[in-house]
Amino acid sequence: MRNSKPIIRVVLTLLLALPMASRAQSSSLNAFSPYTFYGIGDFHTQGPAYMRSMGGAGIGFRNALKINYLNPASYSILKQKTFLFNVGLEGNNVYSKTSTARTSHNSFNIRDIAIALPLTKGIGVGVSVTPLSSVGYRVQMAETDPEYLAADKYVLYNYMGDGDVTQAKLGLGLLTFKRLSLGADLIYYHGRISRSYTTTITPILSSGSSYNSVMGQATETVSRIGMNFGMQYDLILNDNRILTLGATYRPRLNLKPETQDRIYTGGIDADTILYSAGKKDFVLPGTLTTGLSYQTMKIGIGLDYSWEQWTGSNPPDRTDGIAFRNNHFVKAGFQITPNPIDIRHPLNRWSYRVGCRFNDYYMRINGRRINDLAITAGVGI
Repeated sequence: MRNSKPIIRVVLTLLLALPMASRAQSSSLNAFSPYTFYGIGDFHTQGPAYMRSMGGAGIGFRNALKINYLNPASYSILKQKTFLFNVGLEGNNVYSKTSTARTSHNSFNIRDIAIALPLTKGIGVGVSVTPLSSVGYRVQMAETDPEYLAADKYVLYNYMGDGDVTQAKLGLGLLTFKRLSLGADLIYYHGRISRSYTTTITPILSSGSSYNSVMGQATETVSRIGMNFGMQYDLILNDNRILTLGATYRPRLNLKPETQDRIYTGGIDADTILYSAGKKDFVLPGTLTTGLSYQTMKIGIGLDYSWEQWTGSNPPDRTDGIAFRNNHFVKAGFQITPNPIDIRHPLNRWSYRVGCRFNDYYMRINGRRINDLAITAGVGI
């Protein structure tokens, strides 16, 4: 018992740090895309850094020395008397352009934090806080209707939005048979998304204050509990190589965000035109992911496929031409470590990773499909 007390104190300290880490994720703009104008924003690629550098593939990955919070079944491989801790930082440089304008945005923030430890042989637990989605946009448009211009009126629209939805997981993995592991996550989704807009009418030819301005503010607060289930089965298991089949399923969940909407006028005669509060429906679809992982001492290969049933989960926004469609997600990655036990040449002990991922996005805008393609690379030191 005396030797276990320091470990217990460390675990308690990290558990207390998880809420602070989740709040830190919302401290700055973590996305910068006009597509986040809708829904709950862009969804982050899941997994710790070593998986994201392999395209995000990792559902079948099992390693006693690395945390895999993508699949709770992986916790069953943790060795006794071990304790794993992972913290990730992330920086983004986003460049956007159209035929007439271009912009850029930089951000740096805590991305994820996780701990994992065994309870006994074949049973392990893990706790993690990771981003689910982010909203971030700044859009400005001017009215070009000839009727407004002829009436000496210039109309300017400004739209702004920011916020995040974070997921905190408590996972359990159990080795049921020699090669089959099962797991489950209890997930707490929480976050806040704020959106605002301003419509300003100003004279074109004459100087002076604006004729009128109308402003709107809307907030969505998410606080909901969901589940995720996982399994891993070792098709090949020996001292030289491991081939593992993995799968996870996240059931459909209505986040039911609490909303507050306010529309008011500016200027001398400022007044609130509309105020409403309540709950609305926004459904996270059922998601099925399968994956294969192949590992030897030198190489690792991962391949994942996900299917998200967005069709019929949320009604379309006919005003803005938004419709939700099923999303197919493919991720693949490769890792090589030239010589993990080379004591003379450190570069041979490094892990070199490449990967790619593709999905056809979960929204169609005015009937147009948005493809998302990424090529990734990384080095593990």
